[in-house]
Amino acid sequence: MKKWVNSYAVTITIIVAFSMLLVGYGMNRQDAKASGETIVLRLGQSKAASHPVSKGIDKFAEIVEKKSNGEIEIETYHDAVLGSDREVIEGAQQGSLDLASSSTPNMSSFTKLFNAWDLPYIFESKKEVYQAIDGEPGDVIRKALSEKGFQVIFFPDYGFRQIVNNVKPIQVPSDLEGLKIRTTSSPIEQADFEAFGANPTPIAWQEVFTALQQGTVEGEGNSYSLLWDTKHQEVLQYATEVNYNYSSDIVLMNKEIFKSLSEEHQQVIMEAGEEAVSWQRELANMEEEEARKKFQQFGIEIYEPTEEQMKIWHQSIKPVWKEFVREGKADPEYVNLILNTLGKTKKEVFQE
Repeated sequence: MKKWVNSYAVTITIIVAFSMLLVGYGMNRQDAKASGETIVLRLGQSKAASHPVSKGIDKFAEIVEKKSNGEIEIETYHDAVLGSDREVIEGAQQGSLDLASSSTPNMSSFTKLFNAWDLPYIFESKKEVYQAIDGEPGDVIRKALSEKGFQVIFFPDYGFRQIVNNVKPIQVPSDLEGLKIRTTSSPIEQADFEAFGANPTPIAWQEVFTALQQGTVEGEGNSYSLLWDTKHQEVLQYATEVNYNYSSDIVLMNKEIFKSLSEEHQQVIMEAGEEAVSWQRELANMEEEEARKKFQQFGIEIYEPTEEQMKIWHQSIKPVWKEFVREGKADPEYVNLILNTLGKTKKEVFQE
Protein backbone atom coordinates (compact mmCIF):
# COMPACT_ATOMS: atom_id res chain seq x y z
CA MET A 1 0.00 0.00 0.00
CA LYS A 2 2.81 2.38 0.97
CA LYS A 3 4.60 1.67 -2.32
CA TRP A 4 1.38 2.48 -4.27
CA VAL A 5 0.90 5.75 -2.36
CA ASN A 6 4.48 6.77 -3.08
CA SER A 7 4.08 5.99 -6.80
CA TYR A 8 0.82 7.94 -6.88
CA ALA A 9 2.48 10.91 -5.18
CA VAL A 10 5.35 10.87 -7.67
CA THR A 11 2.90 10.73 -10.59
CA ILE A 12 0.91 13.69 -9.24
CA THR A 13 4.13 15.64 -8.69
CA ILE A 14 5.23 15.04 -12.30
CA ILE A 15 1.84 16.09 -13.67
CA VAL A 16 1.81 19.29 -11.60
CA ALA A 17 5.39 20.09 -12.57
CA PHE A 18 4.63 19.53 -16.26
CA SER A 19 1.51 21.71 -16.03
CA MET A 20 3.52 24.49 -14.40
CA LEU A 21 6.12 24.14 -17.15
CA LEU A 22 3.47 24.60 -19.83
CA VAL A 23 1.99 27.61 -18.05
CA GLY A 24 5.45 29.06 -17.61
CA TYR A 25 6.18 28.42 -21.29
CA GLY A 26 3.15 30.49 -22.27
CA MET A 27 3.99 33.21 -19.75
CA ASN A 28 7.58 33.33 -20.98
CA ARG A 29 6.34 33.86 -24.54
CA GLN A 30 4.04 36.65 -23.34
CA ASP A 31 6.77 38.27 -21.25
CA ALA A 32 9.56 37.92 -23.81
CA LYS A 33 9.05 41.40 -25.25
CA ALA A 34 9.15 43.04 -21.83
CA SER A 35 12.25 41.11 -20.76
CA GLY A 36 14.10 41.75 -24.01
CA GLU A 37 14.62 38.03 -24.65
CA THR A 38 14.58 36.68 -28.20
CA ILE A 39 11.86 34.17 -28.98
CA VAL A 40 13.33 31.35 -31.04
CA LEU A 41 10.90 29.24 -33.09
CA ARG A 42 11.80 26.17 -35.16
CA LEU A 43 10.25 25.41 -38.56
CA GLY A 44 10.83 22.04 -40.26
CA GLN A 45 10.03 20.85 -43.79
CA SER A 46 11.24 18.29 -46.32
CA LYS A 47 11.99 20.14 -49.57
CA ALA A 48 15.49 21.04 -50.74
CA ALA A 49 16.73 24.45 -49.62
CA SER A 50 16.90 25.54 -53.28
CA HIS A 51 13.17 24.90 -53.93
CA PRO A 52 10.86 27.96 -54.28
CA VAL A 53 8.80 26.75 -51.30
CA SER A 54 11.93 26.63 -49.14
CA LYS A 55 13.02 30.07 -50.32
CA GLY A 56 9.57 31.42 -49.44
CA ILE A 57 9.88 29.96 -45.95
CA ASP A 58 13.30 31.56 -45.51
CA LYS A 59 11.81 34.86 -46.70
CA PHE A 60 9.04 34.49 -44.12
CA ALA A 61 11.63 34.01 -41.36
CA GLU A 62 13.55 37.06 -42.59
CA ILE A 63 10.41 39.23 -42.58
CA VAL A 64 9.41 38.05 -39.09
CA GLU A 65 12.81 38.96 -37.67
CA LYS A 66 12.73 42.37 -39.34
CA LYS A 67 9.13 43.23 -38.40
CA SER A 68 9.68 42.13 -34.79
CA ASN A 69 12.92 44.12 -34.52
CA GLY A 70 14.79 40.92 -33.76
CA GLU A 71 12.42 39.87 -30.97
CA ILE A 72 11.41 36.72 -32.89
CA GLU A 73 13.86 34.45 -34.67
CA ILE A 74 12.64 31.56 -36.81
CA GLU A 75 15.14 28.80 -37.47
CA THR A 76 14.31 27.01 -40.73
CA TYR A 77 15.25 23.38 -41.35
CA HIS A 78 14.96 22.06 -44.92
CA ASP A 79 15.85 18.75 -46.63
CA ALA A 80 13.82 16.69 -44.11
CA VAL A 81 16.46 17.32 -41.42
CA LEU A 82 13.70 17.23 -38.79
CA GLY A 83 11.63 14.57 -40.54
CA SER A 84 9.25 13.92 -43.43
CA ASP A 85 6.20 16.07 -44.19
CA ARG A 86 3.98 13.96 -41.97
CA GLU A 87 6.52 13.83 -39.14
CA VAL A 88 7.04 17.58 -38.95
CA ILE A 89 3.31 18.30 -39.20
CA GLU A 90 2.62 15.87 -36.36
CA GLY A 91 5.42 17.55 -34.41
CA ALA A 92 3.78 20.94 -34.90
CA GLN A 93 0.40 19.55 -33.84
CA GLN A 94 1.89 18.09 -30.66
CA GLY A 95 4.00 21.17 -29.90
CA SER A 96 7.41 19.49 -30.10
CA LEU A 97 7.97 21.72 -33.14
CA ASP A 98 6.74 25.31 -33.38
CA LEU A 99 6.06 25.45 -37.11
CA ALA A 100 6.06 23.03 -40.04
CA SER A 101 5.46 22.97 -43.77
CA SER A 102 4.03 20.17 -45.91
CA SER A 103 2.60 19.58 -49.36
CA THR A 104 -1.19 19.61 -49.02
CA PRO A 105 -1.77 16.01 -50.26
CA ASN A 106 0.01 14.89 -47.08
CA MET A 107 -2.51 16.86 -45.00
CA SER A 108 -5.55 14.72 -45.90
CA SER A 109 -5.25 12.74 -42.64
CA PHE A 110 -5.92 15.99 -40.73
CA THR A 111 -8.82 17.12 -42.92
CA LYS A 112 -10.30 15.39 -45.96
CA LEU A 113 -11.13 18.81 -47.40
CA PHE A 114 -7.74 18.71 -49.11
CA ASN A 115 -8.98 15.79 -51.23
CA ALA A 116 -10.94 18.33 -53.25
CA TRP A 117 -7.73 20.19 -54.07
CA ASP A 118 -6.28 16.95 -55.46
CA LEU A 119 -9.06 16.44 -58.00
CA PRO A 120 -7.67 16.59 -61.55
CA TYR A 121 -8.36 19.89 -63.31
CA ILE A 122 -10.36 21.43 -60.46
CA PHE A 123 -7.76 24.19 -60.81
CA GLU A 124 -6.72 25.06 -64.35
CA SER A 125 -4.60 28.16 -63.80
CA LYS A 126 -2.65 29.91 -61.06
CA LYS A 127 -5.31 32.62 -61.08
CA GLU A 128 -7.92 30.03 -60.07
CA VAL A 129 -5.60 28.57 -57.41
CA TYR A 130 -5.02 31.94 -55.75
CA GLN A 131 -8.71 32.85 -56.01
CA ALA A 132 -9.68 29.71 -54.09
CA ILE A 133 -6.88 29.79 -51.50
CA ASP A 134 -7.33 33.50 -50.75
CA GLY A 135 -11.12 33.21 -50.72
CA GLU A 136 -13.80 31.25 -48.87
CA PRO A 137 -12.46 27.76 -49.78
CA GLY A 138 -9.17 28.69 -48.13
CA ASP A 139 -10.96 30.07 -45.08
CA VAL A 140 -12.86 26.79 -44.67
CA ILE A 141 -9.51 24.94 -44.59
CA ARG A 142 -8.08 27.43 -42.08
CA LYS A 143 -11.03 26.87 -39.74
CA ALA A 144 -10.87 23.08 -40.04
CA LEU A 145 -7.15 23.03 -39.24
CA SER A 146 -7.66 25.43 -36.33
CA GLU A 147 -9.94 22.80 -34.80
CA LYS A 148 -7.06 20.31 -35.16
CA GLY A 149 -4.66 22.51 -33.18
CA PHE A 150 -3.03 24.47 -36.02
CA GLN A 151 -2.71 28.13 -36.94
CA VAL A 152 -2.41 28.40 -40.73
CA ILE A 153 0.22 31.00 -41.63
CA PHE A 154 0.36 30.86 -45.43
CA PHE A 155 0.18 28.62 -48.50
CA PRO A 156 3.42 28.59 -50.53
CA ASP A 157 3.01 27.99 -54.26
CA TYR A 158 4.27 24.55 -55.31
CA GLY A 159 3.06 24.35 -58.91
CA PHE A 160 1.21 22.30 -61.50
CA ARG A 161 2.28 18.73 -62.17
CA GLN A 162 3.27 17.71 -65.70
CA ILE A 163 3.69 14.14 -66.99
CA VAL A 164 7.29 13.14 -67.71
CA ASN A 165 8.77 9.82 -68.84
CA ASN A 166 11.81 8.17 -70.41
CA VAL A 167 10.10 5.91 -72.97
CA LYS A 168 8.21 7.88 -75.62
CA PRO A 169 6.40 11.13 -76.44
CA ILE A 170 2.93 11.38 -74.87
CA GLN A 171 0.26 13.39 -76.69
CA VAL A 172 -3.04 11.91 -75.45
CA PRO A 173 -3.93 9.67 -72.48
CA SER A 174 -3.96 6.49 -74.58
CA ASP A 175 -0.23 6.98 -75.22
CA LEU A 176 0.32 6.15 -71.54
CA GLU A 177 -1.22 2.70 -71.94
CA GLY A 178 0.80 0.19 -69.92
CA LEU A 179 3.52 2.62 -68.80
CA LYS A 180 4.59 2.33 -65.15
CA ILE A 181 4.12 5.81 -63.72
CA ARG A 182 5.28 6.75 -60.25
CA THR A 183 2.63 8.37 -58.08
CA THR A 184 2.40 9.60 -54.52
CA SER A 185 0.36 7.59 -52.01
CA SER A 186 -2.65 9.75 -52.92
CA PRO A 187 -5.54 7.48 -54.03
CA ILE A 188 -6.75 10.30 -56.27
CA GLU A 189 -3.46 10.62 -58.15
CA GLN A 190 -3.35 6.85 -58.57
CA ALA A 191 -6.88 6.97 -59.98
CA ASP A 192 -5.79 9.77 -62.34
CA PHE A 193 -3.22 7.55 -64.00
CA GLU A 194 -5.58 4.58 -64.09
CA ALA A 195 -8.02 6.82 -65.96
CA PHE A 196 -5.20 7.85 -68.31
CA GLY A 197 -4.50 4.16 -69.00
CA ALA A 198 -1.15 3.95 -67.21
CA ASN A 199 -0.01 1.59 -64.49
CA PRO A 200 0.24 3.78 -61.34
CA THR A 201 3.09 2.75 -59.04
CA PRO A 202 3.32 4.45 -55.61
CA ILE A 203 6.95 4.99 -54.61
CA ALA A 204 8.47 7.12 -51.85
CA TRP A 205 9.88 10.37 -53.23
CA GLN A 206 13.47 9.70 -52.19
CA GLU A 207 13.43 6.47 -54.23
CA VAL A 208 12.05 7.86 -57.49
CA PHE A 209 15.35 8.81 -59.17
CA THR A 210 16.75 5.29 -58.73
CA ALA A 211 13.42 3.74 -59.78
CA LEU A 212 13.51 5.71 -63.05
CA GLN A 213 17.15 4.80 -63.54
CA GLN A 214 16.52 1.08 -63.04
CA GLY A 215 13.21 0.90 -64.92
CA THR A 216 11.08 0.15 -61.88
CA VAL A 217 8.96 3.04 -63.17
CA GLU A 218 9.10 4.80 -66.53
CA GLY A 219 7.62 8.15 -65.68
CA GLU A 220 6.08 10.41 -63.04
CA GLY A 221 4.06 13.56 -62.55
CA ASN A 222 5.66 16.64 -61.03
CA SER A 223 6.52 20.31 -61.45
CA TYR A 224 9.51 21.35 -63.55
CA SER A 225 11.15 23.18 -60.65
CA LEU A 226 11.09 20.19 -58.31
CA LEU A 227 12.25 17.82 -61.05
CA TRP A 228 15.15 20.09 -61.96
CA ASP A 229 16.18 20.68 -58.35
CA THR A 230 16.43 16.90 -57.84
CA LYS A 231 18.24 16.27 -61.18
CA HIS A 232 15.47 14.08 -62.56
CA GLN A 233 16.22 15.47 -66.03
CA GLU A 234 19.14 13.04 -66.03
CA VAL A 235 16.76 10.05 -66.12
CA LEU A 236 13.98 11.55 -68.28
CA GLN A 237 13.49 12.21 -71.99
CA TYR A 238 9.95 13.48 -72.54
CA ALA A 239 7.52 15.90 -70.90
CA THR A 240 3.86 16.58 -71.65
CA GLU A 241 2.28 19.80 -70.36
CA VAL A 242 -1.17 18.85 -69.16
CA ASN A 243 -1.40 20.57 -65.73
CA TYR A 244 -3.41 17.59 -64.50
CA ASN A 245 -2.95 18.44 -60.81
CA TYR A 246 -2.00 21.46 -58.73
CA SER A 247 -0.05 20.94 -55.53
CA SER A 248 0.05 23.57 -52.85
CA ASP A 249 2.20 23.68 -49.77
CA ILE A 250 1.12 24.92 -46.35
CA VAL A 251 2.94 26.54 -43.43
CA LEU A 252 1.38 25.84 -40.03
CA MET A 253 2.10 26.77 -36.43
CA ASN A 254 1.08 25.00 -33.26
CA LYS A 255 -2.05 26.90 -32.20
CA GLU A 256 -1.28 26.99 -28.48
CA ILE A 257 2.25 28.24 -29.09
CA PHE A 258 0.85 30.90 -31.43
CA LYS A 259 -1.68 31.97 -28.78
CA SER A 260 1.08 32.12 -26.15
CA LEU A 261 2.67 35.00 -28.07
CA SER A 262 1.70 38.60 -27.44
CA GLU A 263 -0.97 40.01 -29.78
CA GLU A 264 1.71 42.19 -31.35
CA HIS A 265 3.89 39.17 -32.12
CA GLN A 266 0.91 37.21 -33.46
CA GLN A 267 0.21 40.09 -35.81
CA VAL A 268 3.85 40.17 -36.91
CA ILE A 269 3.75 36.48 -37.85
CA MET A 270 0.48 36.71 -39.79
CA GLU A 271 1.55 39.87 -41.65
CA ALA A 272 4.89 38.23 -42.47
CA GLY A 273 2.99 35.27 -43.91
CA GLU A 274 0.97 37.59 -46.18
CA GLU A 275 4.11 39.35 -47.41
CA ALA A 276 6.03 36.10 -47.84
CA VAL A 277 3.33 34.41 -49.92
CA SER A 278 3.12 37.38 -52.28
CA TRP A 279 6.90 37.32 -52.75
CA GLN A 280 7.03 33.53 -53.04
CA ARG A 281 4.29 33.25 -55.65
CA GLU A 282 6.17 35.56 -57.97
CA LEU A 283 9.39 33.62 -57.37
CA ALA A 284 7.70 30.23 -57.90
CA ASN A 285 6.22 31.25 -61.25
CA MET A 286 9.54 32.70 -62.40
CA GLU A 287 11.56 29.65 -61.34
CA GLU A 288 9.06 27.23 -62.88
CA GLU A 289 9.50 28.95 -66.24
CA GLU A 290 13.28 28.96 -65.81
CA ALA A 291 13.26 25.24 -64.99
CA ARG A 292 11.17 24.57 -68.11
CA LYS A 293 13.78 26.34 -70.25
CA LYS A 294 16.56 24.36 -68.56
CA PHE A 295 14.68 21.13 -69.38
CA GLN A 296 14.61 22.09 -73.04
CA GLN A 297 18.26 23.13 -73.05
CA PHE A 298 19.15 19.81 -71.43
CA GLY A 299 17.44 18.03 -74.31
CA ILE A 300 14.11 17.03 -72.80
CA GLU A 301 11.41 17.00 -75.47
CA ILE A 302 8.41 19.04 -74.24
CA TYR A 303 5.04 18.52 -75.90
CA GLU A 304 2.11 20.94 -75.59
CA PRO A 305 -1.18 19.21 -76.49
CA THR A 306 -3.51 20.92 -78.94
CA GLU A 307 -6.88 22.28 -77.83
CA GLU A 308 -8.62 19.14 -79.10
CA GLN A 309 -6.12 16.89 -77.34
CA MET A 310 -6.61 18.79 -74.07
CA LYS A 311 -10.33 18.05 -74.30
CA ILE A 312 -9.45 14.35 -74.34
CA TRP A 313 -7.29 14.77 -71.21
CA HIS A 314 -10.08 16.61 -69.41
CA GLN A 315 -12.79 14.16 -70.42
CA SER A 316 -10.71 11.15 -69.43
CA ILE A 317 -10.80 12.09 -65.73
CA LYS A 318 -14.60 11.98 -65.33
CA PRO A 319 -14.42 8.53 -63.63
CA VAL A 320 -12.05 9.99 -61.02
CA TRP A 321 -14.55 12.68 -60.07
CA LYS A 322 -17.37 10.14 -60.04
CA GLU A 323 -15.41 7.89 -57.67
CA PHE A 324 -14.09 10.52 -55.28
CA VAL A 325 -16.63 13.35 -55.13
CA ARG A 326 -18.72 11.84 -52.34
CA GLU A 327 -19.06 11.97 -48.56
CA GLY A 328 -15.97 10.67 -46.79
CA LYS A 329 -13.72 11.44 -49.75
CA ALA A 330 -13.84 14.77 -51.60
CA ASP A 331 -16.82 16.43 -49.87
CA PRO A 332 -19.37 17.37 -52.61
CA GLU A 333 -20.42 20.54 -50.78
CA TYR A 334 -16.83 21.75 -50.54
CA VAL A 335 -16.13 20.84 -54.18
CA ASN A 336 -19.16 22.92 -55.19
CA LEU A 337 -17.91 25.81 -53.03
CA ILE A 338 -14.61 25.78 -54.95
CA LEU A 339 -16.37 25.60 -58.32
CA ASN A 340 -18.79 28.39 -57.38
CA THR A 341 -15.92 30.55 -56.16
CA LEU A 342 -14.20 30.06 -59.52
CA GLY A 343 -17.43 30.59 -61.44
CA LYS A 344 -17.43 27.28 -63.32
CA THR A 345 -19.22 23.94 -63.47
CA LYS A 346 -18.21 20.29 -63.65
CA LYS A 347 -19.14 20.24 -67.32
CA GLU A 348 -16.67 23.02 -67.95
CA VAL A 349 -13.99 21.08 -66.03
CA PHE A 350 -14.65 18.08 -68.29
CA GLN A 351 -14.81 20.41 -71.35
CA GLU A 352 -18.05 18.81 -72.47
